[in-house]
Amino acid sequence: GAVKCIRSIRSWAYQYFGDIGVVKFVAMATPEDLKANAEYIRMADHFERVPGGSNNNNYANVSLIVELAQRNECDAVWAGCAHASENP
Repeated sequence: GAVKCIRSIRSWAYQYFGDIGVVKFVAMATPEDLKANAEYIRMADHFERVPGGSNNNNYANVSLIVELAQRNECDAVWAGCAHASENP
């Protein structure tokens, strides 16, 4: 999932630009993810706290994703597997 995505994009950035930092990662983090010390959160350059519980509150909430992306001036969004990618 997210860890593989971050690793792959950083590898690509290093290969083409010689710098893994040319792409910055902003992650969404639920209370459950933070409690579990999820690796993708540790790998991200920044994270935004989002509500826990059902995916409709966070990872499948397209309005929330767009709001966070705009707030963080993101140029792209990875929708994940089986979350917002199923609810474009």
